[in-house]
Parts: sequence; C-alpha cells; structure tokens
Amino acid sequence: MRATRTGPLLAALTAAALLAAGCGQKPGVAEMYAGGAAAGAVGGAQPGAAADAGLGGPAGPAGSAPGSAAGATTSGPTGTTTGGATGPGGAVAGSRGGGAGAAGSGASSTSPGGDATGVTDTTIKIGIHAPVTGAAAFPQQSFERAVGVYADYINRKGGIYGRKIQIVFRDDRFDPNSARTVCKEMVEQQKVFMLVGAGGSDQIDACARYANQLGVPYLSGGVHETRPGLGPLSALKTYFAGSLTYEQQVPLVARLVATEFRGQKSAVIMADNDSMDNYYGLQVAAVRKVSGSNLVLARRIPKKTDVDAPSIATQICNSGAKVVVWNASPSGLINVSKSMTCQVTFVGPGNTNGLNIVATGGCPNIDGAMFYSSFPGLDRIDQMDPAFRPAYRRKNNAEPDDIGVATWGNEKLIGMMLQATGKQLTRQSFMATIGRVGRFDNGVFPATDYTRSRFGGTAMHLLEADCGSRQYRTKRLNERP
Repeated sequence: MRATRTGPLLAALTAAALLAAGCGQKPGVAEMYAGGAAAGAVGGAQPGAAADAGLGGPAGPAGSAPGSAAGATTSGPTGTTTGGATGPGGAVAGSRGGGAGAAGSGASSTSPGGDATGVTDTTIKIGIHAPVTGAAAFPQQSFERAVGVYADYINRKGGIYGRKIQIVFRDDRFDPNSARTVCKEMVEQQKVFMLVGAGGSDQIDACARYANQLGVPYLSGGVHETRPGLGPLSALKTYFAGSLTYEQQVPLVARLVATEFRGQKSAVIMADNDSMDNYYGLQVAAVRKVSGSNLVLARRIPKKTDVDAPSIATQICNSGAKVVVWNASPSGLINVSKSMTCQVTFVGPGNTNGLNIVATGGCPNIDGAMFYSSFPGLDRIDQMDPAFRPAYRRKNNAEPDDIGVATWGNEKLIGMMLQATGKQLTRQSFMATIGRVGRFDNGVFPATDYTRSRFGGTAMHLLEADCGSRQYRTKRLNERP
C-alpha cells in the first residue's frame, strides 16, 4: 500500500467487515442503508439513494455483476464471508496465496450508478486520520512499518480487481477541529474515495459528521453512539462502525468487574468530553448494579491528563478502589499509572488502551490490566493468521508489534470490503454492500454483522497486561455482550 503524506504514516484502520451483495437480509435493511444495488437480487439494480447519502440528488442504477448464489460461503486469504452473492472475483480463489479477485477495468468519477471519486482503473484512494501527535500519540515507526503489510501481500497477487490501494494519511493531532480540517482536505483536495478514522472518539465524530454531509463513506472502530445536541452516529447515512461501540461493551466490562473482582471496591474514571456522556451514565449504572456500595468513586477527568495525573492517582488510591474502569486516552492511563502509590487493576473497553505501548509505559503499575480489543495479542496471531508474521517481516525486515496486528486485520477487512462490492465500485454500491452483510470473519477480528445496525461489532477479544514481558496477552477470544 502506497501512502502519500505530509506527516507520519498510520493505517490502524478499524473498518467494517463487508460481504457480497445478495439476499437473506433482515427486514428494513434496504431502507437503512444508502446504496445503489437492488437488495436480494443478483445482477439487479435500483435507483441509488444519493439524496439520503447527502449527495443532493438521485444516483443512477448501480447494478452488481452476476456471481455465486446467495447464501454461499466463500473462503480465501482474506477470510470467510457468508450470506450473500458475489460478483466475479468477489470470492477469493483457493487457500492462502490465492488471488484477491480478477483484474479488470476500473470505475471513474463518472461511472454509471453513482460517485466513484477516488477510483481509477488502477487505484483506489483511501483517506485515513489518526492521532500521531497530541495526548494520544503513538510510535511513528510502528505505524510506518505496519501500514501496507497486508496490502502489499494481497497486491502481489493482483490487487483488488486489478486496482492497488493508495493511502493518504493525515495526523489529526487528537483534536476534533484539526480532524475535520484534515478530513476536508483529503476529501476536497486529495479526492479520496472514502475516509477511515483510526482512533479518538471526538475526532471520529467530527469527521464522520462531515463525511455524511458530502455522501462520503466513513468507517471506524466502535466509539460512542451519540453526542448531545448532534444526535446518534447511527443516523448518519454514510457511517459504519466495525467493532462494538462503548455502549455495546458496557455489559462486557460490568461482567468483568462482577466475575474477576467480586466483592472488591470499584471506581469508574472517564474522559470528560461530551461524546462520552451517554456511555459514562450507562457504565456507571452497570458497575453500580454489580458492585452496589462497593462503587466508591465515579468521576470525569480532562481529556489531556499530563498535569492532572498525580491528583487523579491520589484520588483513586484514597478511595480504596481495587478495580478501576478506565476509558480515557492511553497517554492518560500511562501518566496516571506512573503516579499511583497503591495497587489497582485497570479494566475497560477497547481498543487503544490494550496496546503494548501502554504496557511498556505503564508497567509495573498496570500489571494485570484487562482491556477489550478487536484484535488479538502477538501471542495468538500466528495461530489465528499464519500469513501475518512472514508478510510483516518481508516488508520491514523486522519483527512485528501489535500495532502491526491491528493494521493487518483492518487492511484485510478493507480489502474484503472492496472486493465484495465488485468491479463497478462507487460510493453508493460500496455502502449498499455493507447493508447486505450477513456474517463476515477475517480470522483476526471478531465477525461483523450489519444486518441490524450500522454498529457492526458482535464480540471483542480480552487482553491482559503482563508486566513481566511488558506486553498484553490474549486472555479470551470473542466475548459477546
């Protein structure tokens, strides 16, 4: 995968798992998604929903090519899809090492049936934003190595219908205003086909709402579900989350507190950005339900905690809590854990607090911390996807880290998504394909299902910090709420 950049590279693409067009969808799915291809028909067409997608007028018909029978299961190096029909090249042939789909002529911005901005005969341009600087900064070298490992692997086999993926990355600086600015630049100047938010709930919210105004597909990992005064992300016609939202992870976190820390005092610490308001209320209520009077502290903290970390740590220790539900920035977790004078166990939802960079910075005080994650630890990736480590070594001549695992899984999902959409790729056909997903499993992330909601996550992996190795290890796979 090639990247054009003015700053560091990143491809932590927490994207939706997508499936081929076909029938078997739940009632209302056709109305729920902006799209162009007819639901339930192989090779069918209907007027596109461009007005719903914010494009300002109806798109023409977006047909899908004939393919395998609806309901078929197909397997290949990208994973397994179930429940939909695929066009030519939509099912990856063979086992690991098979091609990613037949090469063919690409769509242009004037492609029949919709908007194919960012798509040519030879390339598909994708815009990604993430916080490489700011309070949630992550190692630049890790991302530079991680980006494009899977894309290189699959592109050597012919790409996606003969098209190579081109990445345009921008650092959003962990700031929603900056995020909107860089997303606007990628859409309006770089002319990307779609946008991907790699981390940071406020930044994802800002770019998702901007993308929706212009009908640009936007994918991210699950974050908050709604924001005061702005409404739910699920109401955005172009937004899709590829893992469980914070709200969907509430039962998981509460169950963890109840089973692993029964009878112990607990605390809930949450960032004070308003996008977390709904989740905070639900999580506090759920922890109170399982802990009762043992919930001794619940508070919001600043989004940036470099100055306030010692006082936050002191308050936690003074409360007597032994388990702390944490949902704030990774750098905040590192700063607070370094200031701790007592021993607690941090737990919380995914994804970024379970990265090894947090274990490296926070150990020994985060030993035993448990965070949910859409990707497994390095200890399980070889079993789950044996192709990853050799591909990473080939590209980088170095051993991988867990940011590499996350990026590999996300690029793999995006590759399957583009392939499932078919040769005639437009923004409308792309989003219609998402709406027809039944079940998709790439072998790295938990399966994704969009037949009921734009929030496609179904489960999470649970990671546990091992300060002996300064890494998170995979405690359990595929836990469902």
